[in-house]
Amino acid sequence: MGFRSSFAAFLGKSARWAGETFMHRSAGNLPGVIAMKAAPAVLADLSGAADNIAVITGTNGKTTTTNLAADCLASSGRPLYCNRDGNNLESGVVTAYLVKPERAAEGASSDAPVSCFECDEMYTRYVVPRVKPRFFLLLNLFRDQLDRVGEIEHVQGAIAAALEGSPDTVFLYNGDDPLCAAIAARVPNRSLAFGIACDMGLDADRISDSRFCQQCGAALEYDYVHYGQLGAYRCPSCGWGRPELSFAAENVRMLDGSLAFDIDGHTVQTGQTGVYMVYNTLAVYALSKASEIVSFEGFQQAVEAYRPTNGRLQTFRLGGRSVMTNLAKNPTGFNQNIRIVLNEGGRVLALFVNDEEADGCDVSWFWDIDFERWSQIEGLKAFVGGSRANDMQVRLKYAGIPSTIVENAADVLAATDESDGKVYVIANYTALPPLRRELEALEKASADGCARKEGE
Repeated sequence: MGFRSSFAAFLGKSARWAGETFMHRSAGNLPGVIAMKAAPAVLADLSGAADNIAVITGTNGKTTTTNLAADCLASSGRPLYCNRDGNNLESGVVTAYLVKPERAAEGASSDAPVSCFECDEMYTRYVVPRVKPRFFLLLNLFRDQLDRVGEIEHVQGAIAAALEGSPDTVFLYNGDDPLCAAIAARVPNRSLAFGIACDMGLDADRISDSRFCQQCGAALEYDYVHYGQLGAYRCPSCGWGRPELSFAAENVRMLDGSLAFDIDGHTVQTGQTGVYMVYNTLAVYALSKASEIVSFEGFQQAVEAYRPTNGRLQTFRLGGRSVMTNLAKNPTGFNQNIRIVLNEGGRVLALFVNDEEADGCDVSWFWDIDFERWSQIEGLKAFVGGSRANDMQVRLKYAGIPSTIVENAADVLAATDESDGKVYVIANYTALPPLRRELEALEKASADGCARKEGE
């Protein structure tokens, strides 16, 4: 690494130290921003510090999948660089390199660090050509924040440009998504597809982001649809269709509130509910096996031990009450949360939606969410919050769901009781972190109260 990049890294590390020392905060992007100002090529230089296994992107599931993949890679015992907190711009990846790598268990075959990074779809064109990972993992593509990133064709172009800038990177993608498969068809990179090779008997979503052939524009035919546009598709006009799956999940089934599937003679259990967790776990399996540094035992142990801590499918215990939080920032994400609530028989729902810059200001997508599925829940209690609470309340009204505007999760808990069952808190990007912090404080207070009673 040259003098300029070394000096830039020093400035970034100093900024991070200052933030932790004087502001008691670990900045996820600012150190990277400072380093990049001092040396625009700093990311390419820093990337030489590790065997860069993967850059992971997609509309939904990036953070969860990246954390699970990082846990699997850590099972190899090698030091690990990862932006686990979801700082997924180029500056966030730079910052991750400025921090000492996570030190895994002893007994690794090599002390050479590995890396695994989450990346925003539109920033892959900058990160992938500079990091040059062995694998570029694409989870899915859905319409999301149209006022920020535009239509899906724009996102596809950015991802294709990223791959073209790193020709030796293997493209690992969701073959069940025709929007992902279309990218594989247009780039020269070696490609491997993963997918679900069985019909789970799910009802198709009312809204799909694309069920048209990406080659000729004809309407696709499906043997089955899992959700959105994901499933077993083919074009009756030109013959284009779902590619051969290099990693295929079979016999997907529900087991005690979680999902399981079979692959390569093994049974994998997700530990979390939601069909998209099958895709996330399957993607990590594909990456783990293709990397050749993660054993199945290491993968299985990481999956079994994985417990979300970033608000995504995270459960909080408040005495006799249980609260689950999850992120939803587009129609497909909300529709999958709707399925989770229906599958688990939930009756208390709290939706928090903001319209800050990171969320996108256009909330017309509320009308593409299938809230009508919730309207038949007996004894349903619905709450809305955030800067666009009124808009969400109107949308629920037209779905036949009366709701109450609240300020925070404590208001929801105060308006319900233990007999109402589990509380489901669903929030978009900027609304989720404060809710998570609030629930963490409430959980700690509840645990401390229980401990005092036991000590009396």
